[in-house]
Amino acid sequence: MEILKAKDIQVIQRNNLALSGATILDGLGGAPVVGHSVLVRGDRIVAVLPEGQVPEDASRLDLTGKTILPGLIDAHVHLLGQRTMDNRDMTFIGEGLRAARATADLGRLLAAGITTVRDCGSFTALALKQAVAEGSVPGPRIVACGRFIERTGGADDAPYMPVAWAQEGGPWGPRLADGPDEIRKAVREQLRTGADWIKTCTTGAVTTQESSRPDLLEWSEEEITTLVEEAHRLGARVAVHAHANAGIKLAIDANADTIEHGTYLDEETARCMAARGMYLVPTHFVLNQLVERGAEFGTPTWVLGKAREVMTAQQDSFEAALRHGVPIAMGTDIGGQDLLPHGRNAEELALLVTGGMSTSDAIVAATLGAANCIGLEREIGSIEAGKVADLIAVEGDPLGDITLTQRVEFVMKSGQIVRSGKRMEA
Repeated sequence: MEILKAKDIQVIQRNNLALSGATILDGLGGAPVVGHSVLVRGDRIVAVLPEGQVPEDASRLDLTGKTILPGLIDAHVHLLGQRTMDNRDMTFIGEGLRAARATADLGRLLAAGITTVRDCGSFTALALKQAVAEGSVPGPRIVACGRFIERTGGADDAPYMPVAWAQEGGPWGPRLADGPDEIRKAVREQLRTGADWIKTCTTGAVTTQESSRPDLLEWSEEEITTLVEEAHRLGARVAVHAHANAGIKLAIDANADTIEHGTYLDEETARCMAARGMYLVPTHFVLNQLVERGAEFGTPTWVLGKAREVMTAQQDSFEAALRHGVPIAMGTDIGGQDLLPHGRNAEELALLVTGGMSTSDAIVAATLGAANCIGLEREIGSIEAGKVADLIAVEGDPLGDITLTQRVEFVMKSGQIVRSGKRMEA
């Protein structure tokens, strides 16, 4: 694939650029648009207009045979710089090496057409967010949650380390807090460091520690309510890791904003989420990889056992969510491990389709749906005049073959061409 030269990119950025010849899927879920160009000026989409109305002074990029879509959004990643499936291996890996690895992961994400991510828990992402925003590092824009806020002994607390080490180190370094007063302070600390969202867990986890149980409630009602109320008071939203249905209900009752995983979601709770318009980010990719290939990548046997236990439940809960119209956002839970490398994020779309979504709905889940989920729907997620020019193109028709989204051939982020395999006519 040919990468445009710097001088060509500079020519494009001084003028209107028309992305021409392609079918357009605008991210709104409607019918494909043909015979039109996407006109870009600077970092914004100017218009979607008939080919014959493209201004004469516009540069053209010929994308005949391709489909243009909004840049893909992964609403649940971890920019950890992790490389193995055993969390203990990360105990003595310094923050510098983690950041260097995660920086490389940002490049892989962008090359794969992921133009925005929400990091759902890592200290590293806070600095990476700033580096990408100022242009020092190429990568997707980052919505960051900062450190997890969890109880002592919670899902991501590392029991093999002293409490002080667990608080400050390890791959996540969760902010441990117990009781309403500590929780309020923890929320304020994360926002002080630059977090956009707050991330917490109402249940235990599958992969982080052997003693953590997906069916175990992590917070009292008073504690989770305090966390959500303090975050909302200060203008931040709250993402809640929840496997057990009781943990999902606890998050709903506390007025949290998104449910991550939702493994044991039942019919009644699904109806409640749908009525509230509360997003579910189901994260099929990681669980499928664990079950199918985890052993060959050295995943601890206790992780594999828990993954197999929840596999069927996750599919049942996803089907319940679809039946009741729960809004879905694409998210993978990828952390960069050798089994779970950044850049394969679009495989989640095929799993959404396998799980029961239409290809059109899956694309919306990775574009405008995900933008709505993370609160950026006014800026990104669809191909509309005035929105940021985050655009990708694939060969052929992804409505007929969703796996085409795994082979992106053109990427534009904020009007900047990152990757292109077609000729440009000045």
